Amino acid sequence: MRAFKSFCRPIAALLFCCGLSAALAQTPAPSPKPTRPAPTITRLEARAIMDGAIAYAAENKLLMGVVVLDVNGDPVASERMDGAGKQNIIAAQGKAFAASIYGQTTEELGALYKTRPDRYFALMSLYPGKFYLVGGGEPLIVDGAIVGAVGVAGLPEGVDEKAGRAGIAAWMKYRESMKK
Repeated sequence: MRAFKSFCRPIAALLFCCGLSAALAQTPAPSPKPTRPAPTITRLEARAIMDGAIAYAAENKLLMGVVVLDVNGDPVASERMDGAGKQNIIAAQGKAFAASIYGQTTEELGALYKTRPDRYFALMSLYPGKFYLVGGGEPLIVDGAIVGAVGVAGLPEGVDEKAGRAGIAAWMKYRESMKK
């Protein structure tokens, strides 16, 4: 019996090793970590947009919140002027989200209420709590492609758009200065 056990141990070890090596051979190599795509809009570009919009509001002695989103509708940066309500950031984000997803201003999208109420209410129900379809959301476009959006909230009617466009103008100047 002892001889049989002595004989079986090396064979069992050999079979175990063969089975283990076969199992290891079938295990796929670990895949490389996925890479993140380059940001569509950088933090410094977002800063230029926010600074331009805030400068416009400050010139007019007004308070507001501003949000910059990337092309996917994810936040890049946001800021609320001293004394502006925190609800302005939430509203600005809703405006920017709508502009980034549809590539139109929220002023244009909001007009659907009168011209195509079916589309307006469809949009509102598709993104409950994420859309705010009044003026102040502007898409950010580079070479014909949407790279993000800016949303401004807290200013009188018609002024949110002007602050957003002032931010976009500051961004364009920043982009030109980076080419030099």
